[in-house]
Amino acid sequence: MDQGHRKTAGLTRRAFSALGCAAGLTGLMGCTDRMSPDGFMLDTAPSRQLNYPIEPYPLMYTGIRDQRYRVPAVPFQDIKPDYLRQIVHDPTTEPVGTIVIDLRAHYLYLILGDRKAMRYGIAVGPDISSWPGPCKVAYRKAWPIWYPSKTDLLQDRSLAIWKKNGRPPGLYNPYGARALFVYQGSTDTHVVIHGTREWNAIGGSIDYGSIALINQDIIDLYERSRNGARVIIVS
Repeated sequence: MDQGHRKTAGLTRRAFSALGCAAGLTGLMGCTDRMSPDGFMLDTAPSRQLNYPIEPYPLMYTGIRDQRYRVPAVPFQDIKPDYLRQIVHDPTTEPVGTIVIDLRAHYLYLILGDRKAMRYGIAVGPDISSWPGPCKVAYRKAWPIWYPSKTDLLQDRSLAIWKKNGRPPGLYNPYGARALFVYQGSTDTHVVIHGTREWNAIGGSIDYGSIALINQDIIDLYERSRNGARVIIVS
């Protein structure tokens, strides 16, 4: 990564068309733009909101019955407004359907087209140590089984009971209501975009998993995304 890269004066938005995820992510403090090693550039000026909100937040984050599970309501008033689901101007030039993750800002963007993007707040888990590329969403699961990663087992040996058969689906499963599994070609990267009941962790970190969204938000992303969508990480 070129740590000396700086945004050219007067340039408001740049993006390189190369596919892939960033490996060995390092924040570029003091920059208006942030760049991945493969050349992808994200305009990190504050995103202008288009619709506030898409639907009233009390409805967006209300308790819901999903399959045989009850997803409790989220106290959205206690979450920083920037991390609530909203449509913003697209800060990239990526194709529709691309998932762009800004780890430092704790945002996940789903590119909608017509210079719009759906933005979700995220929490980052310990499985995010490096990112291979190019990456894609290989498949998606509703109410997935969770298997502890090597990182999880190292920090908590009690999780070994879930190593063989996994932890069954449910609200206390670290993957929550939905999961999008990220692959490099046909190889599992063990990076997962998933739900969490820990709404108060959004904008920060979680103990287990990779990229976590509020359960209501991961259900929304699950419905809008597709298998094969590329995943880009910017530093």
